[in-house]
Amino acid sequence: MRFYDNPPVLAEEQALFVHDLVDYSLGNIDPTKFKAIRVAHGVYEQRQDHTYMIRIRCAAGGLTPEQLRKAAELAEAYGGGEVHFTTRQEIQVHNVTIENLMTVIEGLRSVGLSTRGGGGNTIRNILTPSHSGIRPGDVFDVDPYAMALTTRLIHEPDSWNLPRKFKIAFSTAPDDVSFTQATCLGFVAKMNGDQKGFEVYCSGGMGAKPMVGHLLLAWIPDTEVYAVTRAIKTMFDKHGNRRNRNQNRIKFLWKKIGEEEFKQLFHDEYALVQGKDPLVLPELNNEAQATDLPIETVTGQDFENWKNRYVMAQSQPGLSSILIPLKLGDIYKHHADILCDFLDHFGPNTMRCERAQNIRLRNIPDAYLGNAYRMIQQLDTLSEQPAFIGRMMNCTGAQTCKLGICLPRGLSKAIQKRLIVSDLDFDAIADFRLNMSGCPNTCGMHHIAQLGFFGKVGRKDGDLYPAYNVLAGAKVAAGQTEYAQRVTDIAAHAIPEFVYQFLRDYIAKKDQYATYNAYLDSEGFDLIKALCDQYRDVPAYADDASFYTDFGAKKRLSLEQLGTAECSAGMFDMIDVDQKNMKQIIKALPDTAEPADALKTLLFHTSRMLLVTRGLDPKTDTEVFKLFEKHFVQTELVDKQYSAVVLLGLGSSDALVPHADAVVELANAVMALYKGMDDSLKFKLDDAAGSGHTAQHVTQDFRGVACPMNFVKTKLALEALKSGDSLDVLLDDGEPIENVPNSVQQEGHTIVKKEKVENHWQVTIRKA
Repeated sequence: MRFYDNPPVLAEEQALFVHDLVDYSLGNIDPTKFKAIRVAHGVYEQRQDHTYMIRIRCAAGGLTPEQLRKAAELAEAYGGGEVHFTTRQEIQVHNVTIENLMTVIEGLRSVGLSTRGGGGNTIRNILTPSHSGIRPGDVFDVDPYAMALTTRLIHEPDSWNLPRKFKIAFSTAPDDVSFTQATCLGFVAKMNGDQKGFEVYCSGGMGAKPMVGHLLLAWIPDTEVYAVTRAIKTMFDKHGNRRNRNQNRIKFLWKKIGEEEFKQLFHDEYALVQGKDPLVLPELNNEAQATDLPIETVTGQDFENWKNRYVMAQSQPGLSSILIPLKLGDIYKHHADILCDFLDHFGPNTMRCERAQNIRLRNIPDAYLGNAYRMIQQLDTLSEQPAFIGRMMNCTGAQTCKLGICLPRGLSKAIQKRLIVSDLDFDAIADFRLNMSGCPNTCGMHHIAQLGFFGKVGRKDGDLYPAYNVLAGAKVAAGQTEYAQRVTDIAAHAIPEFVYQFLRDYIAKKDQYATYNAYLDSEGFDLIKALCDQYRDVPAYADDASFYTDFGAKKRLSLEQLGTAECSAGMFDMIDVDQKNMKQIIKALPDTAEPADALKTLLFHTSRMLLVTRGLDPKTDTEVFKLFEKHFVQTELVDKQYSAVVLLGLGSSDALVPHADAVVELANAVMALYKGMDDSLKFKLDDAAGSGHTAQHVTQDFRGVACPMNFVKTKLALEALKSGDSLDVLLDDGEPIENVPNSVQQEGHTIVKKEKVENHWQVTIRKA
C-alpha cells in the first residue's frame, strides 16, 4: 500500500541530483545554486557543518509500518538515529552527511517515499486530520482527496518552480483541526444534500507576517477539488511575486491586488479547467484485518487512565484509534521496530503522522488494546502522562535550524519537568494548545496556540539571553479562525514557572467561564502581564550565568551562527548573488590592482544575471557570454552597442581594460533592466511598440533536459514572447513529449504542431 504514487521521472531527477552533488563537492556549482537544487529535493543544511536534514513527504500524514521501519533503519545507519515527526505531518532524518544523502533518498524511494518538494518553492505536504475517516461525527473522510491530489500535483512539472511554497490542507468538520484558514488553500468538508463537497478558503498563512485565510467558495462538489487547486496554482504561478522572498506567498498576492481582482483572476483560470479531470480517489480500508496474535488481557487504573487519555472509539464498530505521544516528536529504530512489528498484524493502513508531532494508530481491534498498551510501554513516550503534556508542540529551533534563535525543544523539556511534579489536573485541559517556536517563523505553530511562545533575543547590560514573546487566545473553526495575540515577553528561564502559575489559575477557574477566551478577556490577559512583570528582572551575567545559556545549550546565547532561510531557496536567488557581486566589484574597481580580472568577473556576473529569466542554464563561462549576447543584446533588451564588449568576454581579460567604462555601463543597464521587471520577473512591454508588433518565431533546443526542467525552460521562453508569437521546442522522446505539451496547454497556450524528427520531437506552440 502507498499513500501517494511517485512520478516516473523521480528516479531520473534523483540521478541528476547525484551529478549535482558531485559537481558541488568538486566546487563546480555555486553554493547558492546548489542550495536551490537540494532544497527542492527536501535537503536542508543544518547548523552543524557538513550535516543535512532530509524532509520526507507523507500525504495526509500516511505512513505504513514498512515505510517507518525503513526510515528508522536509514536514520540509524546514516543520520542522528531518530526519525523526527514534524508539525506538518511529515517525518525527517537529521545529521546526514553529504556523501550519504543519496543513499538515504534512494532507500526511501524503495518503499515509495519521496523527499521531492520537502522544501523550496514547491507543492508541500498536503494535510488532513490524523483521525480522518475514523472519528465519529465527521462529515466524511478527506484522506482520499489529499492523497489523490498529492499524486496528481507531484506528477505535474509546474509544481516545482512556483514563486514560493504552496501549502494545502483538508478538514473533516467545521472544528477545522487542520487549520485551513492558516494555509494557502484549504478545503473543509461540507455536504449539500446527498452530495459531498467542500467550503474553500485561500490566502492564509502564519510565519512572521500572519494572515487569516479568506472564503473563496462557499461550496464546491468534491469532483472540483483538483480544478480549484489547478486554477489557484496556475494563477499563483503567473502572478505571484518572484522578486521578494518576504512578499511571495499567496497571502501577499491577495493583499496586493485585493479581494475583487484576486477572485477575478481565480475565476478566469477556473473557467478553463472547471469540470475537467476529477481526481481518482484511492480506496482506504478502515476495517479490521484478521490476525492470529494472542490477546493480552490488562486491567488496573493505569490502563484505564491510558485509555481515557489516548484511546478513541472509531466510527467503525469494534475498532479504536490510539494516540502515541512521542518525546519531542522523535522515535528511534529499536522502538520503531517494536511498533511496526505490532502494526504488521493489523495491516498497512494503521498509522498517521499527527500535527502535534505524535503518532496516531488506527484500525486496532478493541480486543487488542491490552496488547497495544503493553507494546507502548516498551517505547520511550509520554504515554504515562496526561494528554496535555503529550500534545505540547515545538519546532527544533536553533538546535538544527539556521533561523532559530532559541531552543524550544529544551524549553519544552523544562516545562514538562516543572508540570509533571505539580498537582494540577491536566486531564481537565486535555486539548489545550501550548506551542513554541524558536523564532518568529511559525514552525511550532504559535499563532494558533491558546498559549504560545516564539523566540527572541533579550539583553541585559549588553549581554544576550534567550527570551520569548508570549501570545495567547487563538480561536480555530471554519470561517471563525483568529490568531493568538502577542501580550508581552519573558526570559526563557522564567517560562516553566510562568506556565505553571498561569495554568494553575486557569484550571482552578475554568468552570466559571464558558470558554478559555472568555477567561482571557476577563482576567487571563491581565494575569499573563502580571506574571511576566513579576519575572521581568534578569540577573546580571556575573551574578547568574545560567540565565544566558538556553535550555539544552552547551554555551551562552550567541547570534554568530544565525543564517538565512533555506526553505525559500530557488533558482532565482542566483540573480541576487550576481547583482550583489556586480555592485561590490563596481565599488572596488577604482582601487583594484588587477582591473582586467575584476572587469572579466564583472562582465561574467552581468551576462549571467538574467539568463535564468529566459530558462537558460549555462554550463560554462563561454555559454554565459554567448547566451547573453543572443537573448539580451540581439533582442535589444539591452543596447546593441554592447555586443562587441560582451563577446570580448570570450577572450583574454586584458582586452577589457580599454573598455572598462562600457563594462560598467552594461552592468548598470542590466541592473536597471532587472529593476524594471514586474514581480513575476517578466519584462514590462512598451505599449506603443506592442501595438505594431510583428509576430516572432523562436526555436529552443531542450533535448537532453529532463522533466520537469524542460517545461520550466519552455514556460520561461514563452514569457519572453508576446501574445501570438510562436515557439518551437525540441524535446526528447518519452516523458518529455508526453509531459511538456500537456503542461503548456494547461497554461492556456496552443499546441500548433507536434512532429517526430528522427529520434526527437519538434513542438510548435502559439503563445496565448
